[in-house]
Amino acid sequence: MVLDREIIGRGVYTPRQAARLIGSSPQHVLRWTRGSGPNEPLWHAHYQFIDDSTEISFNDLIELRVVEAMRRAGISLQSIRYAIEIAQDKFDIKKPLASKRFKTDGGEILMEAVEDDGEYVSLSRKRPGQKVFREIISQSLRDLEYEGDTVARWRPGGHEAVIIDPKRSFGDPLLDEFGISTSILLKEFTHFGDIRYLAKLYEIPNTAIQRAVSFEQSLEQAN
Repeated sequence: MVLDREIIGRGVYTPRQAARLIGSSPQHVLRWTRGSGPNEPLWHAHYQFIDDSTEISFNDLIELRVVEAMRRAGISLQSIRYAIEIAQDKFDIKKPLASKRFKTDGGEILMEAVEDDGEYVSLSRKRPGQKVFREIISQSLRDLEYEGDTVARWRPGGHEAVIIDPKRSFGDPLLDEFGISTSILLKEFTHFGDIRYLAKLYEIPNTAIQRAVSFEQSLEQAN
């Protein structure tokens, strides 16, 4: 585990936790943030300077989520790597995939990257142009909240009661209003099997327990 002073306000996730939240695999998380064999990572994860650490930050988590969305849409890792480089060099965006500017400029950045990618085929033939890229980017960034150009919070779509905020409980998904971990509530529900009992135990409404359990179960279904 990374040192406490390095994770305050930044969030911390193991590869397994990150993969579960973005609907990917721990192997992909490690490959994209740590590299694999001769392949360099897409970017250097925030905690990479700490020896023997594979944990990632909240910003890394959000960038991984965008990568997963683009991979599912058929965009090659080479195109994604080009897009990151173009965003950093041409648009001067330090953390492009987690940046608010990527919402507006991401289509242009990806188009430029794709034009230089000889491996890229599927999307350019079926749905050419920036429109498809804007759709991919807007879908993967739509439920984020920003402070300035920096991503601050993630409110998972369809689960308005849940928040993922690196400044609260190190980024663990919580019931926003009550500050209770959704994963803890799922474990309690799995053990006791009684929403009314848990609502009384935690002194929160039945519906809050239901929403926490629904969110956690949606993560299981996505993996």
